[in-house]
Amino acid sequence: MSQLPSRHARRARATSPKMHRPLDRRSLVLRSGIVALMAACGIVLADLADAQQPPPPTPQANAAPPAGPDQGGRLEVVAPSPGPAQGKPQDPPVLLGADTVTFDEANSLVTASGNVELSQGARTVHADTITYNQQTKVVIASGNVRLVEPSGDILFSNYAELTDDMRDAFVENVRVLMTDNSRMAGTEGERRGGRLIRLNRAVYSPCELCQTDPTRAPVWQIRAARVVQDNEDHEVRYRDAFMEMFGVPFFYTPYLSHPDPTVDRRSGFLTPSFRNNSNLGFGVISHYYWDIAPDQDATFDVGGYSNQGVFLGGQYRKRFENGRLQLDVSGTQGEIPNGTLRGADDRRWRGHAFATGLFDIDETWRWGFNLKRASDELYLRRYFNIRDEVLTSRAFVEGFNGRNYAAVNAYGFQDLRWGNPVQEPYVLPEARYNALGEPGSLMGGRWSLDSSLLAIARPGSGGPDTQRMAVQPGWQRDIYSNLGFVTTVEGSVLLAGYTAQRFDPNDPAGGTGNDSVQRLRFFPQATTTVRYPFVRYGENNFQTIEPIGQVSVSPKVDNDPAFPNEDSLDVEFDEVNLLMPNRFTGIDRLDGGLRATYGLRTTFQGYKTGSASLFVGQSFRADDTENFRGGSGLDKKSSDYVGRLDLRPADWLDLNYGFRIDHDTLKPRRHSVNAAAGVPLLRLYSTYTYVDQTENPYVVERNEVEQASLTLASQFSQHWSLSLSHSQAFRPDAGPRSSAGVLRYQDECLIFETIAQRDYTTIQNGEQEGNTIFFRFVFKNVGEFRTPGISAGFLGPSGASN
Repeated sequence: MSQLPSRHARRARATSPKMHRPLDRRSLVLRSGIVALMAACGIVLADLADAQQPPPPTPQANAAPPAGPDQGGRLEVVAPSPGPAQGKPQDPPVLLGADTVTFDEANSLVTASGNVELSQGARTVHADTITYNQQTKVVIASGNVRLVEPSGDILFSNYAELTDDMRDAFVENVRVLMTDNSRMAGTEGERRGGRLIRLNRAVYSPCELCQTDPTRAPVWQIRAARVVQDNEDHEVRYRDAFMEMFGVPFFYTPYLSHPDPTVDRRSGFLTPSFRNNSNLGFGVISHYYWDIAPDQDATFDVGGYSNQGVFLGGQYRKRFENGRLQLDVSGTQGEIPNGTLRGADDRRWRGHAFATGLFDIDETWRWGFNLKRASDELYLRRYFNIRDEVLTSRAFVEGFNGRNYAAVNAYGFQDLRWGNPVQEPYVLPEARYNALGEPGSLMGGRWSLDSSLLAIARPGSGGPDTQRMAVQPGWQRDIYSNLGFVTTVEGSVLLAGYTAQRFDPNDPAGGTGNDSVQRLRFFPQATTTVRYPFVRYGENNFQTIEPIGQVSVSPKVDNDPAFPNEDSLDVEFDEVNLLMPNRFTGIDRLDGGLRATYGLRTTFQGYKTGSASLFVGQSFRADDTENFRGGSGLDKKSSDYVGRLDLRPADWLDLNYGFRIDHDTLKPRRHSVNAAAGVPLLRLYSTYTYVDQTENPYVVERNEVEQASLTLASQFSQHWSLSLSHSQAFRPDAGPRSSAGVLRYQDECLIFETIAQRDYTTIQNGEQEGNTIFFRFVFKNVGEFRTPGISAGFLGPSGASN
């Protein structure tokens, strides 16, 4: 910043020939400051009414605060704005800062130069020089001009003309920096009424400029004959606009608008969706967003498909003080294949309805629901690519209080598996109460209480109606010995009562029996688990070896089929449930008798990086049992070997391997592998699953399931990435299942994806999913655009896409 001239220099300039009469320092500062402030405050000649009033007295020294150089040699002048005119509010005070201020009395010009800053309220002008013409009421700013708007936007130029109230302006070669770092530029621009900023022959882009070559075109931009930013409606509007990518035009529209960066949301049309489906045809869906209020909004979808009727849909969302609500609905009239319905000529209205809500009752209780329903099996698959096999609806009330939890649930199910004749049940209610005591509160341990109430209804002849009530108190204590042993002692008692109607003992989970039964079950169980961890600390890592032994004692249970079975239809034996008291998924079937379990866990952990862990275990039973099916790994006295290996030596490798090995033949019965290896430039993800479900391990024809998936991903540049994936089945029906490739570009303003998919699935009515290629664009602040799916016939049979 240049220094303020000395007293003698200022006096010499004040008495130069340009001025008509000499002015001392006090008079110069006072008069030039007041006139400059008059310009900034918008003080103009009085109107006719005001002109009839007596002239005001000559300004004295106390008309404005003393002005003069500050400690840095800079002139700062602050003055209050004049009193309000008739019916007009008073303007905020004005601050003028400059290195020098001069007054040409003959031409009525006030000139401030040198790092000039003129501000009033939230609006500020910065320039090298600002000149005010008292006769024309025009402020001219030149040299590194910056106009800071109340919204936070900044206009840059080398020349600008402003009205004396700074609300209207004309700017040459203007550049605008918006609050989210978006940019606009035009050959000339105007600001009107402090509200509109209009740029002619302008461009807009939220993209960062190239650091090495700022003159290069951004990734994308909108070039228009006129761009208007409305700071009151908070909207940016374009006329005769071209969308350009890397400087190449690819889309034209006569009119385009989008909210400015200060807007989180607003009503208006969203980018339409274009779709293509071999069954539905080509489709266009328009979306309108309605910003109803700060706490609620809605979206309306209207469109159609070339082979079907009109498509209608929408979403409604609302926030309450104590919760939230969301509704999703759609409907159409068409003739798509409908599974068990009448076939391709069944033209009728079909659709879906989803509803979700969650509401707080008080600090302890809340209630909610999640309802899902579709008109037929294939509607969601065809129109939304939702491939859920079962839709689950739930309504609930639940409460949390410390270590206590209570809930009452109601469930309904809709089976979308094509041609499945089994009718899904209704669950009303499913209630539970769980409580857990404080550590050490009972005989050095902690108590627990689990209770439940279950009622299942199957209308018609879909199976038995079942009611069950269960209570299971328990106790657990951890004991640490001086020798390093960690002993966990726990016990529980299960008391359950059952009633069932239309019950068939030969098929406890289904059937069409006519019996009505009442059953009572009493099942105590005690378990003791002993662990002895060894720890070794090294310079760069530490290691642990932990032998585990467990003994479980309970009455021998035959799991009489006279008991209904609603929650324990199958068991998956692995390292997760090896040490659990009950290896079944529920309590309708129990894992009783005397048994012993052992395991060994070892870990390796580096202080900075690298880790590995291995667990292996097996269980022994005192008596034979028929509670578990053949091939489950628990059907013999000695169980199969189960274990898991987790390996992460460095950031470039992560491996998880779970296994179950037959204890007699040592043949694998289950393998599951999840692995990720590589660096961002080239990274490989793989999953592999093998399950031998053969009940007799010695037969030749085995019931095996084997499949794998492989994904190759590469972040080969800062913005570009590529991923290729494939899923393959090997047994029982060998063949590919799906393939996909995604080429992705992402930066601060654009997401572009090229997506190729192939689905080898064949629906039971003989329909194939086929292949699809489509492109997806996400433009910052403008919206998302997705091209219709293109049937990729060169990959194989063409099919459906969404």
